[in-house]
Amino acid sequence: MRSRGISGFGLIFVIILLLIIGYIAYQIGQVHFAYGTISEKVEHAATIGYTMSNYEIVEHIIKEAREANVEINPDSISIDRTVPDSLRIYVAYDDSSKIFGIFTYNRHLVIDKTVQIKIRF
Repeated sequence: MRSRGISGFGLIFVIILLLIIGYIAYQIGQVHFAYGTISEKVEHAATIGYTMSNYEIVEHIIKEAREANVEINPDSISIDRTVPDSLRIYVAYDDSSKIFGIFTYNRHLVIDKTVQIKIRF
């Protein structure tokens, strides 16, 4: 007897399996996409930060993180101006994503950006 391909039930099973895998990948990807967004915002803050106080930089980063739906504690942001002609911003935070309400994908993420201060005349 020749096989005529996948049956109707088999096709439905494959589609449901692909949807579940896609949903899991989306939930895990959200954490990493948010990390990329926050990383860009921290680098931008480091670039413009030499004209701002440390408090203003922290507030700017927290505001940008809220827009990306990430909660960052002000105590987890460290600003270092001791390196000559550069600004270093270090941000550490935890992010998570729930998958089907059963499993929680947790990550401790660290962003460490050092930008050389460039003054243009």
